[in-house]
Formats: sequence, structure tokens, C-alpha cells
Amino acid sequence: MNYKKTVFYTVVIAISVMLLTACSQEENKPDTEKPQNKEDKVAVGAYYPLAVGNQWEYEGIGNEYASYTQKVVYSKDDKYQVMVDNGGTVSANIYVLSDESLIRTYSEAEVYDDKNILDEKENMNNIMIKAPIEIGTKWESQGDQCEITDINATVTVPAGTFENCIVIKETYNETGAFTNYYYCKGVGLVKSEYIDGDFQVSSLLKNYKLSEK
Repeated sequence: MNYKKTVFYTVVIAISVMLLTACSQEENKPDTEKPQNKEDKVAVGAYYPLAVGNQWEYEGIGNEYASYTQKVVYSKDDKYQVMVDNGGTVSANIYVLSDESLIRTYSEAEVYDDKNILDEKENMNNIMIKAPIEIGTKWESQGDQCEITDINATVTVPAGTFENCIVIKETYNETGAFTNYYYCKGVGLVKSEYIDGDFQVSSLLKNYKLSEK
């Protein structure tokens, strides 16, 4: 009887050890699978490189002013001055960049010289990109609704094919129309498309030049 009890307890202990070992191995198993709706933690600035000298040229479809160029001309701390020329006017813009967001805080049209406007007071709060970079991230920007709808989009434009782009959809509350913005890490904005029913206007990246800094 004692022998049977000894064997029984030995088997129970052996099974317990096996179960504990299996659980420990499962807990220590490296997590090799990544959620499909999340990007590795990347600073917002990776999707809009703003070194002085960086410039982009866009080809427009659907509107004469959809073609434009933009260039970073000044920087100070976390502020960057970006000049945008669409053939009808030249605007000076201030972008404020942090790890968590990219915000356009100032815009002035009809600026035809290279004056530095980085010390101008804010006249807007246009939140262009906001962390975390994952599907479903939402925020409000000047009364309109923004949401990250994709982080793995492939976009083909005159400048080439860009993979792993994030897509930000901005819906305008007053009209229900919306714009999809496609940003590629290390490149910037590669495509935007404004859609209002059957009416559509697109701007497609044609050329770009980025500083090595």
C-alpha cells in the first residue's frame, strides 16, 4: 500500500513539474508576432522630415492649384518654416514638431520673400499627425475629425512606389467631404486626395530632395 502511494505521489509530482516547466517556457517565449494594426513606436517626425533644405514637388489632378512645391527654409528649436507655392500664391507656414504630434500653428498667404516668420504668434491649430501611429488613433483638428485608417498602404505616384505608408483621413464636419493623406516614413507626404462625392482632387509626389542631416 505504501509502495502504491509512493508511486502515485511520484507521478503527481512529475506531472506538476512538467506543467510548470511548460508554462514557464510559454511565458518566456519571445513575442515574434506583431499586431497588424500597430506600427513599431516611431516618432511622428519620421513621417515628415523637416530638415532645412528639404523640398517636395507635387503633380496635381482635378484642380489647377493641386500642383505645388514646398520647402523647409528656417528652423528654430521645435519650429520649422515651410514655404508652399501652388502657382497662385506663396504661403509661409510654421510647423511645430514633437515625438507625439506635428501641428501647423501659423499660415500666411502672399509671402513672396524669404522673411523669417518663426516668431509670429499662432493663428491656427491644425494637428496634422498624432501619436500613437496605429489604426484607430483619432483626434480633432480645428473642428474636423482625423483618424489613422491604415499603416501599411502602398502608394504609386510619379516619384515611385512607396510601401508601409500611414493613411490619415480628415473628415470636414461642415460638408462631409474628406481628404486622405498618405505619409511615408523617411520621405513625407507622398499623396493627398480630396473626395466630395464624385468630385476628387489629388496631389501626387513628383520629385523630392532631402537633406542628409
